[in-house]
Amino acid sequence: MFAIAACSVEAGTGSSNSSKGSVIPDKLCALTFDDGPDVTLTTKVLDKLQKHNVVATFFVIGQRVNESTKTVLLRMTNMGCEIGNHSWAWDSMTSMTKEQVKESVSNTSAAVEKFTGTKPKFFRPPNLAVNNTMYEAIDLPFVSGILGYDWAGCENRTAANIANNVINQITDGTIILLHDVQPEPHPTPEVLDILIPELKARGYEFVTLSELFRKKGVDPNVEYKMWAVVK
Repeated sequence: MFAIAACSVEAGTGSSNSSKGSVIPDKLCALTFDDGPDVTLTTKVLDKLQKHNVVATFFVIGQRVNESTKTVLLRMTNMGCEIGNHSWAWDSMTSMTKEQVKESVSNTSAAVEKFTGTKPKFFRPPNLAVNNTMYEAIDLPFVSGILGYDWAGCENRTAANIANNVINQITDGTIILLHDVQPEPHPTPEVLDILIPELKARGYEFVTLSELFRKKGVDPNVEYKMWAVVK
């Protein structure tokens, strides 16, 4: 979720001249989703990922990680998806003390580990807002991404426009930032029916964040850096 005021990108045509036949992937990208988990909304995104046989990384809010969402979390991991840390309550972390920042992140990681058996390896700050206190307090790589502008309040928030927002920015090694949870009607599940086939046709392979860094041979643990493209 974002509070960024300007959230529209000039949309493209919604089509490309790329071949729709069998394409051998020669580029990498990582789909990521924020603000879950939610039993209804996240499930819709997982259904689309399963339909298209791709994986993603989900940046979860700690207070939403509980018994009621356990089945969704386990489905993520069983599908080969990765879970990242998006803070405990989506509070403004730039106004927190170092101790408060640490508590928010550690509580979220502990909740994820409790229900999945694995701790998050990446952190995405709420609203992508960071400061040196956060960099010094959080012992995880920071991740942003290219924006699909799919959150509530964005202009022209249609599946086609959101897909084009991503397609118009994509390069090899890109991290794509979308949302599995937003107020309904939320077009992101339908976005995936456009975006995934198009990027596959352009030679992109969809990987988790850990796979993206590993396959690129890049160490994500760089101080005072927030990753959007891995190269």
